[in-house]
Amino acid sequence: MLNVLLNGQVIGDLEGVGKRLRLYYHPDATGHPEFVPLSTGLPATQARWKGDRVTNWLAGLLPEREAVLRRWRAQFGVTDLHPESLLAHIGEDVAGAAQFVRPDRTEAVLQGQGDLVPLSEADIAGLVRATRQDVLPYSPESATGQFSLAGAQAKFALQRLGDGWSIPAGAEPSTHIFKPAIPGFDHQDVTEVLSMRLAAQLGLATAHTFVADFEDERVIAIERYDRIQVQGRWLRVHQENLCQAAGLSPLHKYESQAGLGASACASLIRGLCGAADVARFAQAVIYNYLVRGSDAHAQNYALLVTPGSVRLAPLYDLNSTLTIGHNFAREMAMRVGNETRFDHIGREDWDQFGRELGLEPGWVLSQVEDMARRLPGALEAIRATADLDRFEATGALFQDRLNSWLGAVATNLRR
Repeated sequence: MLNVLLNGQVIGDLEGVGKRLRLYYHPDATGHPEFVPLSTGLPATQARWKGDRVTNWLAGLLPEREAVLRRWRAQFGVTDLHPESLLAHIGEDVAGAAQFVRPDRTEAVLQGQGDLVPLSEADIAGLVRATRQDVLPYSPESATGQFSLAGAQAKFALQRLGDGWSIPAGAEPSTHIFKPAIPGFDHQDVTEVLSMRLAAQLGLATAHTFVADFEDERVIAIERYDRIQVQGRWLRVHQENLCQAAGLSPLHKYESQAGLGASACASLIRGLCGAADVARFAQAVIYNYLVRGSDAHAQNYALLVTPGSVRLAPLYDLNSTLTIGHNFAREMAMRVGNETRFDHIGREDWDQFGRELGLEPGWVLSQVEDMARRLPGALEAIRATADLDRFEATGALFQDRLNSWLGAVATNLRR
């Protein structure tokens, strides 16, 4: 059994494993005015949940890299493939505010007991090298939970501690995610930072991202939007990605893998958040098209869930393929109208996209045209910022190819 903690209280339990797994909500927790369910797709209208919806939600907390999962299972002596078995060891700091805690540790976590292990630059450089090799960046002797980060790219998480960094454990949350560049993609890390900053420059809500150097190692650092600081203490904010909210396995994160398309995402967002967030989602799809970002699947959109409120989370994992070799991505992660191929998406597809999302006629096309007009100048401004001007070669390559691609976009919109 694992206790499920959220917002400083035990909201329920996970009992059993595999097909016997059950999520039980505690009646005293569900009646509390600050209650937040584990998932919008697992509401307290039922006291007990079982089946794929629970298992898929938990699987969405784990890394997708099979090499990492194999090492974790070996390291912790886990002999099955069930996500709840790994979360018994690494579930105390995951995406969002939920913590999965063994009963013998629950009281300590509720009392706020946690540890922060300060790290030197050399320590963090070692973590970067280890992460790049899919080696766990923490001690197997640790029994304090540590962290799990979902996704296919190798990464680790730390808490900012004054001017330095520390490994958090127990009640202490991580505050930043660190990602080395994807091997073989020389410009990927800098392009991701440029893409994130570029979206923010256009007015899209995004997680703040920057480049961090530790000795001879370079990583992307992302401020976690699901963490807030209150009276000097870091607290967790609950979130879930759209695959989790829909009860889907992370194996179905792409529309082409029987996952959510733009229309299904918009329907989910409208029902939980409202029309304004559907418009924000549409702008994100448009942005990914204009920078040729091919990885904007349902798992890369998330919801922030707080008492009485659900809203679309800031954007994350934005990246352009324009700087990767000469073979740019050919297809989007989600269909626009009748098309997924970047080079074939035209005016009629955007009109259909708008109708499917229930948006005002003409609004989508106006957004495409306005964003395309503003992008070149916005990228020039981003490239000139003090912490990015040292990556001039990558910035110039991005600028040149973006300008060329936007010319093709203009032609497509006249079709």
